[in-house]
Amino acid sequence: MKTILYAVTVTLACAALCGGPAAAADREWIDYKRLLEITRLDKFYAAPPGSRDKVRLLGTVQPNNAAIAPQDIVFTVVRGAQVKRITVDREGRFDPAIDPAWARDNPKVLTNMPDGEKARFSFAAEPIVPPGTRFGYAALMAGVRQSNALVKEQGGMMRFLMPTFSGIELRYPPGQAASARIVSARGEAVVAADAQGALRLKLDERLAAANAEVVLSHAPQAADLIAE
Repeated sequence: MKTILYAVTVTLACAALCGGPAAAADREWIDYKRLLEITRLDKFYAAPPGSRDKVRLLGTVQPNNAAIAPQDIVFTVVRGAQVKRITVDREGRFDPAIDPAWARDNPKVLTNMPDGEKARFSFAAEPIVPPGTRFGYAALMAGVRQSNALVKEQGGMMRFLMPTFSGIELRYPPGQAASARIVSARGEAVVAADAQGALRLKLDERLAAANAEVVLSHAPQAADLIAE
């Protein structure tokens, strides 16, 4: 499940063009800087790349109208002759940071959502798990530390409403046996996934300092941050 950190409701209004059904033709909506502002991703992209390279930051959109499925929404960035589509997945997540030049040039963003519809915009953070099934514990938890630091440094006044992240949840197909073996000088511990396929590992600073190793039974399908 995605981690939503901040939310704002926006009316998808446009004075110039009329709306239609969700799959209608694109219409002019807002500019690219405003898209980053309503998802609050502008604050996080302003952070140095090295301070956010262990976490994937995404925008999220959830239409107030239940008849509109998130995956049917498309945003289109028009920069001169260049046209790029930003697609939305079933959970409402999308990645707006396709081209760094967009923030500088501030092109127009089109949408296929009907004029006047409301939607909640927010952002989500996903930890980047090291490749393979064997890696350092500190490397696995790097996304947790970066996410907490980003919220503290870039969240502004909203940081007081945002959660603290305490670990990582690795996700596997429900019912599939999966485990993580954590090996350190202190000994060995095995954590198993539950019936829903969630394998939860809490951040333990002692294990990170001890250079513990994590050995997974197999690679997860996805990962998420555990929020307090």
